[in-house]
Amino acid sequence: MEISKIVSIVHFNTTETDGEFIFQQLYYRFVNQNEGNKLKNKKLKSYRTYSKLILKRIYNFILDLKMKLTKKLSILFYLIIFLGCTRYVVITEQKFVSQTANLGPNVFLTTFSYENSSHPPILLIDPVFINKKALYLGSKSGLIGVLNGNGFSVWLLHFEDYKSVNLREVGENLIPEVIAKIQKVTGKKEIFLGGVSLGGQAILNSLKAKKVPDVSKAFFLGTGMDYKYNDSFLERMKAEKRFGTDLSASCKNKDNFCKRFISLDEDDPTTLFVYQNLFNYLPTLEENPKAWESFEMSSFPTLFIGGRIDNVSPTESIYPVYQRKKEKRILGSRKGQRSFN
Repeated sequence: MEISKIVSIVHFNTTETDGEFIFQQLYYRFVNQNEGNKLKNKKLKSYRTYSKLILKRIYNFILDLKMKLTKKLSILFYLIIFLGCTRYVVITEQKFVSQTANLGPNVFLTTFSYENSSHPPILLIDPVFINKKALYLGSKSGLIGVLNGNGFSVWLLHFEDYKSVNLREVGENLIPEVIAKIQKVTGKKEIFLGGVSLGGQAILNSLKAKKVPDVSKAFFLGTGMDYKYNDSFLERMKAEKRFGTDLSASCKNKDNFCKRFISLDEDDPTTLFVYQNLFNYLPTLEENPKAWESFEMSSFPTLFIGGRIDNVSPTESIYPVYQRKKEKRILGSRKGQRSFN
């Protein structure tokens, strides 16, 4: 298998706040690249038309685990799409609450089971920075609804009071505990991890602590990993002393600082809904990119998804880690530690 299929990155370049624009890019770059090459110069239609595409990308990425190495990924992806794989489970707030268990103070686990699923379970971590409801509410656009509708049991670890959330503690203690619980309930050892926004940093802390050995695949959507790039989000937050302040009101009034990092669409009332925490509950972030060296050496397939849906964790904050991980896998293959061909 090609190294690029083990460590993959997708970049989108848009100021649209709605992720549906991104779905198209991910579909054509990962599911059916030949078709994407033909259409890459075509004018993109409204992002509303492509609400399923990023979900198809992630779906196919995790589905590929059992595929024989001698087969081409593109063949499987084409067949899956041809057969119309994408189905949706509608998740209401009432359903979400009824399937949620309280594991402890401010710790909740919501289960979206798929009976007799043949796939490893998927554990998603609360995005923290953005509203977790964006993962499951909405018409045919929630990541959880798509994964669950296509045969996966999905588990969401989440919180209510974000002031007390410590991403390092979540990664080192909570995630391993939840994985053990999921393994016991499902009887399956392998697990997929999905990190959206800051949920990805919690996963990185788990991998850094080497407490989650049974990970089969992982994907990171908009997760900042290396904030050392020039004029980064964290640099501006410190320079303008924005930590500990609630920017909700100023963002509604199109504060210059908010406009710089978040593309506020005045015609889309869901923008502020998505950015529920708007900097005011931002937990401590890992700023040293060398902290992720153990993750960079890991061998399980990893998908990085980044771009400019906002400027909080653009590709500049993701690409350095992706590049190092890819290079280390190539070196490892050359040294005979593991061959992917």
